[in-house]
Amino acid sequence: MPPTAKAQLYRARYLVPMAGEPLEDGAVLVEAGRIVAVGPYATLRRHHAALIDCGDAILLPPLVNAHTHLELTDFPTWAAALADLAAGETFVDWIRRVVQVKRARSGDDFAASVKHGIAQSLAAGTGAVGDILSHFAACSAYAASPLRGRLFFETLGHDPARTQPQLQEIATLLAAGLCGRLLPGLAPHAPYSLSAAHLAATVAQALREQAPLTLHAAESREEVALIRAAAGPIAQVLYPLAGWELPSPQHSSPIAYLSRQGALTPGMLLVHGVQVDAADVALIAAAGCGMVLCPRSNARLGVGTAPAALYRQLGVPLALGTDSLASNDSLSLWDEIAAARRVYPAFSPPELLHLATAGGAALLGLTGEMGTLHPGSGAHFQLLRPNSLPALAELAEFLASPGRSAEVAELFLDGEEVLAKEPALRL
Repeated sequence: MPPTAKAQLYRARYLVPMAGEPLEDGAVLVEAGRIVAVGPYATLRRHHAALIDCGDAILLPPLVNAHTHLELTDFPTWAAALADLAAGETFVDWIRRVVQVKRARSGDDFAASVKHGIAQSLAAGTGAVGDILSHFAACSAYAASPLRGRLFFETLGHDPARTQPQLQEIATLLAAGLCGRLLPGLAPHAPYSLSAAHLAATVAQALREQAPLTLHAAESREEVALIRAAAGPIAQVLYPLAGWELPSPQHSSPIAYLSRQGALTPGMLLVHGVQVDAADVALIAAAGCGMVLCPRSNARLGVGTAPAALYRQLGVPLALGTDSLASNDSLSLWDEIAAARRVYPAFSPPELLHLATAGGAALLGLTGEMGTLHPGSGAHFQLLRPNSLPALAELAEFLASPGRSAEVAELFLDGEEVLAKEPALRL
């Protein structure tokens, strides 16, 4: 059925569909919040549609931030208010600091922080997130948000008297559907912060509810020391503070431990994956899990660099995430792409753009809806307006370079502008 007069034709100097090669003088035909056609303007101009000429702009899909904690968006301000709180230098120091800062805040603070995180994400051209929430009441902040993706309710602990009510509350939230346009899931925090029994119960609940899972895994050397030998700073500092009994040494890596526990399930979204070897990556690939790389957070916390090329070699699906503002400078995935360009030199600019769009969309269950511009997908796209544009052959390298976040001028989700810094010219 041909487009009607209600259709819109968005024309831009450069079109980066991610489902094909970039085009000069490209266009996207939109009707009723869906993409009808993508291609050269000279071809699509024949359709009966209102022309929206975006001029010297770059039109491409929104970015997909596959791992973040928007409830910690205001963390830098909260931490600054605790003047006697030292920043610390180790991974365990950082965990203690995050716990102290969070305990000093009220529930309303977290809802406001989520709203600020949503605004910052949209402003940076992000259309979908894989967000983790520990203060469940703050999910109300998503009610009016245009963001898509997943909202993972976090659980951790060792005491059944505390962990079982967490899972009961999460079951209620999964049934209630209070996440706006995000779909709910479960986030067992990490191998070092869950008892084996609670980990098993969380995974079992997710499987019963057919809910997606995400889990921080193999992030730090301290985590490895705890799992392998029940030793190190997590055992010596964090466990006594939490009142947890030390587990038995597993004499294996965190990934091998998760595999033995049956906790690596198909589609599970693992995060960080820094402290791994080839055998670990093979386990992840065989289980059908994806991995979210967070290069800036890893650098900030000094935990090392994930072997991204090894993940790619063994066929593990990859995406990029910013993590939170407790361990990063911004929620911009454009900034994350630029960092990944430095940290993962084996990845080309087009590959990094794929991780930040189609790759993230795939891991969040959004393939076909977001991540690429193609007929039938949702009308989700962003417009960048740089001061000067590169040649078409240099466009991918340009997009993977620092500075793109400030150039996001407009963001369309479901065909509606949600961020209008510089309106396009409607003809």
